Amino acid sequence: MHWAQILDVNLNRFNESLKFIEDIIRFFTRDKHLLVKVRKMRIDFLKIKKALPLTDIIRFRESQHDLGRHALFDIQIKKSSSDIIMANFTRAKESSRMLEEIFKSQNAQASKKMKEIRFRIYDLEKDVLQSLKRKFTPRLYAIIDEKYIKPNRLRESVTILEDNGATMIQLRIKTLSDRKFFNYALKIKKAIRDPKTKFIINNRTDIALACHADGVHLGQHDMPVKMARNLLGEEYIVGASAHNIKEARLAEAQGADYIGVGSLFKTKTKPDAHLCSLSVFKSICKNITIPVVGIGGITNKNYRAVLRAGASGIAVCSYLFEGDLRKNIRSLTRGKL
Repeated sequence: MHWAQILDVNLNRFNESLKFIEDIIRFFTRDKHLLVKVRKMRIDFLKIKKALPLTDIIRFRESQHDLGRHALFDIQIKKSSSDIIMANFTRAKESSRMLEEIFKSQNAQASKKMKEIRFRIYDLEKDVLQSLKRKFTPRLYAIIDEKYIKPNRLRESVTILEDNGATMIQLRIKTLSDRKFFNYALKIKKAIRDPKTKFIINNRTDIALACHADGVHLGQHDMPVKMARNLLGEEYIVGASAHNIKEARLAEAQGADYIGVGSLFKTKTKPDAHLCSLSVFKSICKNITIPVVGIGGITNKNYRAVLRAGASGIAVCSYLFEGDLRKNIRSLTRGKL
């Protein structure tokens, strides 16, 4: 009787955890290869279940008297999405091991199959956690400012940027309506073909969430990085602007994924922006562990100096969009940016 109850509990626990993991893969990582893996695992587990006398096992179920039914039983606070995912992998590993051990005295073949599934869970856990990491390359960070938006050519512009080396694309809108901001964001999101090209919304966490962008970039007068992280979750990229080492360190401490530092040179986009010298920029790069992106007035004439100062990448706006976009971006990438 007791073994039947333990078997019942662990069959349910494993099945529930595996379904949770499947949905994480479906809606978070969106990785078809991993989805095939977890679904194959569920099918193999279902075959084991079908070979069991489930009716007899369920007959011994006494959930109304189960001590684990209490609302506060075994409750632990999960601080992030990763904590919840890890907890479900832990449950899957524990229950698969329990099933493996129980089957040893009853069904050696089932025990062997559960052991195989358990090791597949170990591999899947590593793959999923790697997939959930916020991966991005800020090497060439293109900023589409509202003054350079041509609605009928927005998709074409995104294609040119992607085809010629842009690794991140930001939409920056300050004066247009929220509806226009959202519509342009949606067009850009749909136009991006390569999942490695990350789409960032300037300032607005709500727009980033609404259009399913990859992240948000925050200025010194915007929402704090820590609050944005709480709203967006662990899977979103959160960038922050900084003008000195103090601001950069604070943004890093609050959980920013990268720092945008500038303006390094005079820029047409923000003519009143205070300049940050390359020496200060170099100091920030040395003292910050997350990627640092140089921004402001960057052209094909000065970008190498920014990279030599320690930048992980350059953010470019007016230089790209004033004139021939394809020609301008190639003048940067031909130098093997």
